[in-house]
Amino acid sequence: MKKGEKKKQEIIEKTADYILLNGLQASSLRNLAKAAETSDRMLLHYFNDKEELFTVVLSFISQKLIYMLHNTEMEKHSFQTLVPHLYNMMRDPEVRPYIKLWLELVAVASKEGDPFHSVAKEICDSFYQFYLDIIKVDEGEDKEQVAALALVTIEGIALLDAVGDDARITKAIAAINKG
Repeated sequence: MKKGEKKKQEIIEKTADYILLNGLQASSLRNLAKAAETSDRMLLHYFNDKEELFTVVLSFISQKLIYMLHNTEMEKHSFQTLVPHLYNMMRDPEVRPYIKLWLELVAVASKEGDPFHSVAKEICDSFYQFYLDIIKVDEGEDKEQVAALALVTIEGIALLDAVGDDARITKAIAAINKG
């Protein structure tokens, strides 16, 4: 890896850590430069603009989360076992900052013209692909439908978890377990 590429990767990693810790709202160019131990001018040397920086860093963060998910002895799961398993993972202190950031990103990116919209869509697509990779379906079931159902269910759980609605999450998981 060349010196410039190495420095750019270092910036991505340091700004990713900052964003995970502080969220998007606190992530001004100045704050990100400080976190990366450089100047805002140097950030713009490595990235065309703030939008490109965020796109690259948020994609890096999502890939880190997907990597974490894949490396937790994840085996194929049915929908009924996948949902509770991922809910338990969501509650892990190491995973929580990713979920919190994801929810913040979705809220910011909800307008189609927003610069974060395409990044959020890309991350959502990678989550869906993860579900496709890990979901186990019975003969006659449509894997894509079950993966989409898992995505929607887990995202709903993430929203309810963010507001502390454990009672409804518990009821939903109980209903899923009943089949």
